[in-house]
Amino acid sequence: MVTEPSSEEHAAPLENVCDLEVTANWEVRQQVRELLSHTAGLLEDDAVLVTEELISNAHCHGTAPRRCRLGLLDNGRCLRIEVEDTAPEQPKIRTPDRTGGRGLILVDRLASSWGVRNHPHHKTVWAELTLDQPGSSGHAPHLTPASNWSRPGSQHSSQEKGEDGGTTS
Repeated sequence: MVTEPSSEEHAAPLENVCDLEVTANWEVRQQVRELLSHTAGLLEDDAVLVTEELISNAHCHGTAPRRCRLGLLDNGRCLRIEVEDTAPEQPKIRTPDRTGGRGLILVDRLASSWGVRNHPHHKTVWAELTLDQPGSSGHAPHLTPASNWSRPGSQHSSQEKGEDGGTTS
């Protein structure tokens, strides 16, 4: 996590702004999908999940007013997500238990970078996802798509049953 001082403002304003007190989560997810309409699959899913986690944290741990901003940076190669709330508590990764603790772990693993920017009366928790390719954050290479994977038992499966009942490639 990176902590940015309040004097550092992002270079370009983000296009999509949502008041989280009146905007449903599904509407924000739809905006993420629309911004990423040129991508597909895991990148879009990762971006939606990171956005959902930041919004969920603002609703669970933050105080109103809450706002979300979304935008593409670096000529469309990076998605930036910002979620504001007025609670003074800082986000922190914790050990998961029955009550939660998995959200920021997911954000940390899926985002290229994330952090918090503190302001006098609110904070902005932000995350950036590199859109060049799935798994490009380098944090979760196991989440990159398998190019030749197909559901076992389908006619296009890359494995076939051998004479002894085992599988062969």
